Amino acid sequence: MRSLTPSAEKICTVAVEQFAAFGYDAASLNDIAVASGLRKPSLYAHFSSKDDLFEAVLECALAAERAHIEACFAEPEPTLPGARYSHTLGERYAASAHLRFLLRSAFFPPAPLRPLISAGFEDYLARLGELFEQQLTETDVLSRQRCRDAYMGIVDSLSVELIYAGQAAYRRRLEALWWMFEGALGQA
Repeated sequence: MRSLTPSAEKICTVAVEQFAAFGYDAASLNDIAVASGLRKPSLYAHFSSKDDLFEAVLECALAAERAHIEACFAEPEPTLPGARYSHTLGERYAASAHLRFLLRSAFFPPAPLRPLISAGFEDYLARLGELFEQQLTETDVLSRQRCRDAYMGIVDSLSVELIYAGQAAYRRRLEALWWMFEGALGQA
């Protein structure tokens, strides 16, 4: 991750909110500059372009969300593997501009930055899957992979609900999917 000056960090903090709310195309560099206490030309002392700023925000968001998933899986789950992350995903989405930005960017990437976003998001998901799998007690490799794939399907589905339908739909989907997942893990 690149090293940022305090001013550049402040710009990124404002920009993550703008990109999360409006997406790449509709986010305004002028609005980001004004909210950062700068004039638009001053942004270019820190970032060479909108793409450069977006990339810096992506790095920050990935780092923040990786730290979050590491924390979620740092301790053994009291119930089933992955419960803490999936059951707090809705709250995290509401509270974290980094997660909103990351999901919006992954689902609606600006075309020129698609490869960069996809690579970062896929690495993030791979780490999430690894952390989940580390908490499984099942020793059969095929069963472990099947459980991991099922869990990642749950995470994908919950993310879609948060982006497209909101918190109520997320909670309904979480309850239904987790009920099925508990039964499936009991059979694994």
